[in-house]
Order: sequence, then C-alpha cells, then structure tokens
Amino acid sequence: MVKNVLLRLTIFLLPVLILAQEGKMRGIVVDVDTGEPLVGANVTLQGTNMGAATDLEGSYIILAVPPGVYSVRSDFIGYQSEVDANIRVSSNLTTTQDFRLKQTAIEGEAVFIIAERPIVQRNTTNTVRMTTQEDIQNTPIRGMQNILALNAGTVQQDGDLHVRGGRVGEIAYFIDGATATNPLYNSENVSIIQEAIEEIQMQTGGFTAEYGGANSGIVTSTVRTGGPEFRGSLDIRTDDFAKGGDEFLGSTSQGYNNIVATIGGPLPFAPKARFFVAVQSNYLRNRSRLFLEPFSFSEFYDDGLEGRAVGDTLPDPIAFERNFLPNNDRKNLDLNGTMTYDVSDAIKLRLTGMYSSLRAPNGYNNFYSALLNTFSNTEDISTTKTSLLGLRITHLLSSTTFYNLSLNYSGRNYKNFDPRFGDDWLEYTDRNEWGAAGLDTSDWQGLYRGPVEYSIIRNFRMTPEWQPKNSYSKNSQTSFGGALNVTSQITKNVELKLGGRIDMWTMRNYRVGNIRNYLTFLNGADGSADRTFENDYVRSVELGNQGYVDRYGWDVDGLKEVDSGPNGARTPTISSAYAQSKLEYRDLILNLGLRFESYDLKVPRPASLEDPARDLVNAWIDEDAMIETDAYTYLMPRLNFAFPVTDKTVFYAQYGEYTQLHNLSGIYKGGLRSWVKPMLPESRRITGSAASFMAKPERTSQYELGLRQKITDSFAFTATLFYKDLLDQVRGGQILADGTGEFAEGTMIVGGLVNDDIGTTKGIELTLKLRRTNRLSAQVNYTLSSSRGTGSDSRSTRIAISDVSFAKYPLFISNMDHNQPHRGSVLLDYRFGKGDGGAILQGFGINTVMTFNSGHSFTRVSEPGNLGQATPWNIGVRATQDPRQRFPAEVLNTSLTPWVFNVDMAVDKRLYFDRYNVRFFVNVLNLLNAKNILNVYQTTGTDDDDGWLKSPLAGNFIATPGYLDFYQAVNLDNRWHYLGATGHDLWSQPRSIRFGMTLEFK
Repeated sequence: MVKNVLLRLTIFLLPVLILAQEGKMRGIVVDVDTGEPLVGANVTLQGTNMGAATDLEGSYIILAVPPGVYSVRSDFIGYQSEVDANIRVSSNLTTTQDFRLKQTAIEGEAVFIIAERPIVQRNTTNTVRMTTQEDIQNTPIRGMQNILALNAGTVQQDGDLHVRGGRVGEIAYFIDGATATNPLYNSENVSIIQEAIEEIQMQTGGFTAEYGGANSGIVTSTVRTGGPEFRGSLDIRTDDFAKGGDEFLGSTSQGYNNIVATIGGPLPFAPKARFFVAVQSNYLRNRSRLFLEPFSFSEFYDDGLEGRAVGDTLPDPIAFERNFLPNNDRKNLDLNGTMTYDVSDAIKLRLTGMYSSLRAPNGYNNFYSALLNTFSNTEDISTTKTSLLGLRITHLLSSTTFYNLSLNYSGRNYKNFDPRFGDDWLEYTDRNEWGAAGLDTSDWQGLYRGPVEYSIIRNFRMTPEWQPKNSYSKNSQTSFGGALNVTSQITKNVELKLGGRIDMWTMRNYRVGNIRNYLTFLNGADGSADRTFENDYVRSVELGNQGYVDRYGWDVDGLKEVDSGPNGARTPTISSAYAQSKLEYRDLILNLGLRFESYDLKVPRPASLEDPARDLVNAWIDEDAMIETDAYTYLMPRLNFAFPVTDKTVFYAQYGEYTQLHNLSGIYKGGLRSWVKPMLPESRRITGSAASFMAKPERTSQYELGLRQKITDSFAFTATLFYKDLLDQVRGGQILADGTGEFAEGTMIVGGLVNDDIGTTKGIELTLKLRRTNRLSAQVNYTLSSSRGTGSDSRSTRIAISDVSFAKYPLFISNMDHNQPHRGSVLLDYRFGKGDGGAILQGFGINTVMTFNSGHSFTRVSEPGNLGQATPWNIGVRATQDPRQRFPAEVLNTSLTPWVFNVDMAVDKRLYFDRYNVRFFVNVLNLLNAKNILNVYQTTGTDDDDGWLKSPLAGNFIATPGYLDFYQAVNLDNRWHYLGATGHDLWSQPRSIRFGMTLEFK
C-alpha cells in the first residue's frame, strides 16, 4: 500500500526526468586563403556553455551535445569571427562543421552565415531516416505511425507497420533516450504530440551495438526544449461542420476536434533552466473513418430461432447513414514536457515527461459490431492511461569523456467496464442491482440472465435493449529501469562507448469472461444457494473455470493483487550491455560493436510436459511443483562502415545480428486457465498453443550496402540494397515427446509456440531529395522488395495444430501476406517565405503527400462446397474465417491485390506580425476520395463479390423473403462479414477535410 501511494505521489509531483541521447560536433578551423590549420581557435555553441579549442591540426570535437538547432561561433586572434546558424545536431550522430576564417587587422563584426542542413549524411554508417519539426509542421497527416510509413522500406498494411519485410511489432521505440516500447504488445507505450517533436530518427537496418530489442527498426524521438525566449503556439483544427452522415464539400464529418497548446522558454526563478510543455485534447464523434453505404430496413420480425416469440417486431428500423457509425466517440488527452538545467559546466540535466489518457466505448468501432449492437444500450467503456517518468544525468568528466546515468519509469493501465457499476462487476448481470439502479429488467430471463437476442431472416442475431455486459477486464504494465553509458574520445579519430541497460517489468492481467456463469455457480440460478469451498485454492480453480477467469497478478475475484506464485504478477527482466568503438577519419568511418542481451521472462510452467505434476481431484496443475522458464542470452556482433569518398559521395555497408522477444501477451496468455486443461494428460489437446512458454526470442541477420550521392547543392539521392535472414520465427507448432516418458520419441503431446518459421527479405530502397529551390522542396521514396517465409505471423500455421489431420507445415518459403513488391511516396512542398511574393503570396504554401503501392500478396481459394459451421450470413468468408475449410486454388500467396494510390494535401497561409504569426490552413485527406482496395475476398479476388449468391447452395436462402436485399446491403455493399472474419477493411478511408488555425507567439 505504501509503495503504491509513493508511486502515485511520484507520478503527480515529479516531472518526467529523462535526458535525450546526445550528438557530437566536430570539424576543422583553417585560414581561408592558405588552408593552414588555426591552432587554439575557439569554437562555441552560442546560448550554451559548450565549446572546444582546436588542436595542432586545427581540429575540434564537442561531445555530449543535446539534439537541436544551434548557432556555432569560431574565434581566433587576428581573424574575423564567423557564426554559422541553423546547424542541426542529431541524436547519436556526428555533425561536421568546418570554418574558414579570414585574416583582418581590425576587430569587427562577426560574419553571420545561415547554414543549410547537409543534403548527404557523411557520418552515418547505416540507413537513418531523419524527420524534423520543420519537415512535418506543414504536412496534412498526423500520427507517428503515418509519418513513419512514408519512409522507404516501410510497409503499412491493415494499420500495422512492417519494416523491410519483418513481422508486426519488430520496431523498438525510444523517446529522449528512454525505452518507450511495451513488450506485452511490442508497440508504442506512450504517445508523442506532433507539435512536440524536435526530431524523429528511424533506423531501418544495421543499427549499432548501442541499440537492441528489435529485429527490424529503431525509432528514436526527441522532444522539443525551450529556448532563451518565451515562445508558444495554439493549434485548433476541426472537420465538425456537419452532423454525422451528412456531406460537406464532398466529405463526411468524423466530428474531429483537435487542440494543441505549446509554451516554452526560460524559467523565471531559475535562469539556467528552460522548459517546454505541449498539451493536446482530441475528440472524435466517430472514431472510425470508413466508407459506408447508407441503408434502412424496417418491419423486421423475429424468426424465433433464439427463443423469442415468432413474429415479434423489432423496436426500430435497422438504418445507417453514410460513412458514420453511431455511439463511436473517442476522447484523448496528451501531455508532453521537457526541462533542461545546467547544474554546472560539467553536469547537465534534461527532464522530459509524457502522459496520455484515452476513453472510448466498445461495440461500435467497426460496422460489424455496430450492426449487431444497433438496438443495444449496453454501457461498455474502455480506458487506457500511459505515462513515462525518469531521471538522466550527463556528467562531463573531461573534454574527452562523459557518462550518462538514467533511472526511468513507464506505466500503462487499461480497463474495460460498465460505467454504471464501475469495478463492482458482480453487479453487471444481477437483476436486483439493475432494479436498484433504476434500469429496465422487464425482459430479463432470470436473476442473472438478460433478454433473449433478436433473430431475423435465418438467424441473423442482434443484441437487444438492456442486455447486461457479461465481462470485465483490466491489466497493467509498469517498468522501472536504468542505464549507464560511458563515452570517451580516446584519440581524435577513435571513440569508445560502453554501456548497459536493465528494464524490470511488473505485469498484471485480469479478465472475467462470463459473469453470469460465475454468479450462477456461486449463488444458484435464483440466488438462493450459498456455495462453500474446501479452501481458497479450490474456490479459485472452480470459480475460475466457471467464470472463464484469466488472471495473473490478481486473485480470482480481481480484488487483491498477487505478487508471487504461478498466479502472481509476471516480472520479466530485460537487460543488455554493449561495447562499441567508432573510428572517424575523413575517408573512413567504422563502427565495431558487440552486444549482449538477456531476456528473463520467468514464465510458470510444469517441469515435465509429458507427465506434469497435477491435482487429479480438481483436474488442475500442481501449482507448487511448477518451475519458471530459464533466461535466454545472446551475444551479437555489429559491423558498420562508411567511405566518404568525397564530400558528395558516401558508400556504406553493414552486417549485424539481432534478437527480439515475441509479444508477451502471446507467451503469458491469460494465465494458467488458458493452458492447464490442454496440458493435462486427462484432458490433453493437441490443438491450439497451450505451451506458449516454449517460445524463444526471434533472431535476424541483416546485411546492407548503400550509396549516398550529392548531385548538386540542392539535389541528392540514396540507394540501399538490403538482405535479411529471418531465423527462429515464432509459430504455433507441435511439441513432441523426447522419449524419456511414456510417449515414444516424436509423439505430439501438446500444441505450443515454437521457433520453427524462417524467411528471407531483400530489396532496394531509393530516396531522391530536393532541398528547397525556387520555393519547391521535394522527396521521393521508393522500395522494390520481396518478403518470403514459411509464415507471415505466429498464427499462419495454426491449421497444422487443429483437428485437420492432413494439414502440414510449409516446407518451402513463399510470399508473405504483407509482401508489397512496389511501394513509394512523393512529398512536395511549395512555399512562399516571409517577404517573398508580395503581401498576397508571402506565407502561402501547398504541401502534398502522394503514396502508392502495388498491393499485397494473397491466395485464391476454392469456394466452399457446403455450409459447414458457417451461417447464411458469413458463408461468403467461410474460407477466410476457418482455415480448416480453406483449399488453395493456386500456389500460396501468388496473387496480388490491386494497386493503391492516395493523395493528401494541405494548403495554408501565414500572416506575419511583430510578436506573433497566424497560420490558416485546410488539410484534405484522400483528396480524390478514392475507394482504394486494400483487401479482397479470397474466393473471387474482388472487393464487391464474395461469390456466395452465385453458388447453387444459396438458392434456398435467396428464396427467403428479405434475405437477398439484406445480404446485399450489409455484406456486399458494406463488408459486414469480412470485418467480422478478419478485423480488417476491404477499402481505404474516405475523404476528410479539416480546417484549422495556428497562432504562434513570442
């Protein structure tokens, strides 16, 4: 209790304390006429206490420079000083800035030069995609995932990112140097506000030994910091000009309203401290932007197949408006902040904080669930809260050596509940409690049983009014960690880095899946029983089985935290250490590194899979005899080098070994109940993946070869060849007996997660970049790639551990589901600057984002020959939904979905005033309102026909009054059954027009 109180006080009273990963600046100072080095010249970063003096060769090095934009000054006696402004220093990269000073006999004003960002990165030895605040402030798109998807080598499919052919969740996220990845889901744990971004680095291959925990990519974000003057902004944007379903300027409104406020500058009471804060409030009346054809059906009658009286009328028409789902709002609140403080010239702090909260109803977020819940008034809300806290100190021991010490905390809390009863979930399905709350129970079937479902036209079932919520869930993940990194510039050309990190997680999960069964078993159907149990252990087993309670870190009632034992919180520890040497010469940059990683998941498991110790009386595992899985350790070499042949041409290459955990939600599952019965010999099942604890980390070997070429001062291109070996990929598989027990060696004893999938990905990435010339800046990204493997994800081979005896594992690699051979983006920005174009055109700009891809791989399958376990309403997607009835009509993933082309555009006008600027803009997403085909029906290869109505089997159903029209409206026009089978959409999102205004002040 005390620990929790202190933790909450810490979260509310302390800012987030994390220091960003520093960069380095180096260069030479020479005489402009003779080229002779100037020994002892001073180079300083203005506005800071950072600087260096040149050595005998005129060289200087400044270590531990926080990422940002600086003005750099060089001074030498007898020479005119020079100030180069607009010099960007990036995290973990070296910025080269040379000075050529001119002799003068009279001391005068310094020469002031506005530097341009180098169009070719000379000092990076792998692929690093840089995105700055300047790059994104005028773009029409929002969201980290959408920004990353524009990069070469990155595929966004069905809302998920795949980097260079890798699986979903193979990206590690860092914010200001702190881990921002939640290993339970392998996704971002916190959100960064777009206006708070200083810089995003995406490394899509060959990252050095300093980084790990990812097989495909590293994304490091730097949050903005305050400057020497107060500056702030207020950004307001909306599309809320029409009610849901109505059209406005050829688009339909989501009820989108977004407000972002930022402020930063010096702290009045602490002159050495600077701060930056950003707050974002977002509301969506309809959070699902989707194509939806309107329809309305009335005078439906119940067919009695669920137990209601035949002929009962439904309460209201079944109707949907264009592109609008009701009861589908979402509220977000985000807070980001930083503070920097120089304790002394040698000790520096940077404080960073992140908090996010989300609240949204369940049951309406796609057309599938919204249609089923047309009449429902069930209260079903989900909330998610995330935060990131930490402290990081940089201590300069000398001009050549410094270290970083950091402590950090991250947290995530999720809850799904009925807000009328909150955490008192035993009241959710109790008629007496409903009555006490003034809710209608007249249609209830019993004390714990709500109304009977509606059933229309051949058993199309719909949720009735006043149906109680029958589940409750919550989970949390918290992490305390630390890192120590030491950097030393041993010589002018050799840098040595040593470091390590540890993240210790505590994860809790609780879900009761059938409250009605729980209460009925405990109290009897009429509430008159008073069931007793032999002890708490028996109670937890029996109630857990009856109520479908999945848990770890909580007791069976979800009231008390459990810290130890097989039902205790999961406490994975992820640790690493590395050594890295960087050699920097004018014509060679070499990174040599070695990384150690340890994954200690501490998953409870039986000591023997063949003959687990068990409690025969209660048909349960012997919890006292369980053991924990061993830690996995890896030692991985990294080799990166670059050859800056000239200031215009850079060759680079890389080789490295990488590992990553499979998402822990798949390994921990819901707790013991999810795997005990399939594991016990008396109830053993060879289907499913009960032994999920068998999964090891996945591995990747990566190779990369690239060229950066500067064509003119404003134009350059980068070409990169990549190749990846995907090893030890997780899939559902058979756990075989080793022959030491009662089973013969090789006998399948249980299904589990195994590391038997493999794959290869390869391709070429091209990036063309035009620095702003005649008001136009442009970037073109293109990727030609091939992604092949024995499985696209861990569920691809689930049919091989089903009841289909003839199913086999793939023996050869084939195209993966996310394989997109061609993908690209074109980014154009045409802009009049201040004082350019006269009063009318100055500050006017157009930003266009064009994206395209060749579609993704899929397999054509034969149409089903019978209804099987499908209904008359989902038979059109039976082969997609149930792999046991999927019979390929071609080689696996031979076909491709159609090409996709999309255009987003922003038009803005900036007005300039003395102390503030005002920017008015309009953003148009999907400018052409193109209904791009993202997925297809596997039986027909099209998006508008599932093939069912043409089948001879459909005749009897078509003859049923109302069946044909309703099937056409909900399925063929609006893909209801496809959404239910896959959770993915057939089509892209429709046009959205958002108007806004930004006020910038200082």
